[in-house]
Amino acid sequence: MSSERFEFGDRVRHAERPEWGTGSVVRAEDVTIKGQPSQRLSVRFPNIGVKTLVSGHAPLKRVTEGAPSEPGGEEATPVADWDKVGQADWLAGVAQRKIEEAMISLPAEARDPFATVARRLAFALGLYRFDRSGRGLSEWAVAQSGLADPLTRFNRHELERFFDRWAFERDAHLARLLQEATLEPRLIEKLLAQAPPEAEKAVRRLMAVR
Repeated sequence: MSSERFEFGDRVRHAERPEWGTGSVVRAEDVTIKGQPSQRLSVRFPNIGVKTLVSGHAPLKRVTEGAPSEPGGEEATPVADWDKVGQADWLAGVAQRKIEEAMISLPAEARDPFATVARRLAFALGLYRFDRSGRGLSEWAVAQSGLADPLTRFNRHELERFFDRWAFERDAHLARLLQEATLEPRLIEKLLAQAPPEAEKAVRRLMAVR
């Protein structure tokens, strides 16, 4: 259980749901779960509405003023930052490349070399909740760009093109992680039990071509 306590007005992010954006705690209630003190929190997220979460079970991160931006946050993001560069500016070409990199890069949590393979694999499998459907593409675009409404910056065709490139990177990265976890088949099965259905399909497909 996490020992961190939250109060009304605290700003938080859900580490596994960056597309929800930066939320604000609107209610904090002390509860006891399995004999352990915890909190039941009602958090209002800008992109999903109010969610009721239990601290210690939901990976909430407190957001402080001046904290580094993350996908889905309300602070400046790579896309927003580089988008400020004008077309006539000599950095326009660099800005466009940086925006493309931001849209196709996998989250740092999936690539952290200091994290265990189990942690990286769990995060990578969770990325399969995003797909090309209207809702899936929209949630991915919000999480990836950090923009509240990515369609104000990109059209649907551009988002689909970026998503396809990102999904290719996602599959390639998952294949590498599966290779690392080859000696731990039970770990893969355990993580798949908590992963989106599309994640299991991807794992079966990638393991079949090895």
